[in-house]
Amino acid sequence: EMIRVLTPIMDEMNALEKIKELYKKKSRALILRLLKDKKPIENFEEFKEIYKEQMSTDFMQHCLEFIITEDSPKKLIIRFTKCLWAKTFLEINEPGLGYSMCCYPDYTMAKTFHPKLKLVRSKTLMQGNEYCESTYIWVE
Repeated sequence: EMIRVLTPIMDEMNALEKIKELYKKKSRALILRLLKDKKPIENFEEFKEIYKEQMSTDFMQHCLEFIITEDSPKKLIIRFTKCLWAKTFLEINEPGLGYSMCCYPDYTMAKTFHPKLKLVRSKTLMQGNEYCESTYIWVE
């Protein structure tokens, strides 16, 4: 619906770029609120602890199914096999909008957690793959 409202004003690519920028800002604010009462993250282990804590909430457990395929001192790889957001956006045939709102902002979230944190994503359910693979890397 949002994309259909915006496209008469601008082309779809411009609309998606505007949405990406908006959701990057929202995601950054979300992480800053999450970290507000915590001491600054100093290393990868501290990030992983906070990330795993967030992923274990009832809300996230309801929305996602995933396994951790690697948990090493410099890398965390998560494979998501079910995602309520992807299911919803694919059902309404809006994967581009879904990616812009739900997947793309994760890169900003990683950098907001810590400048040394990098997210690499090779596949997403939102883009029609059989799973999402998110790799978090601590870059010295």
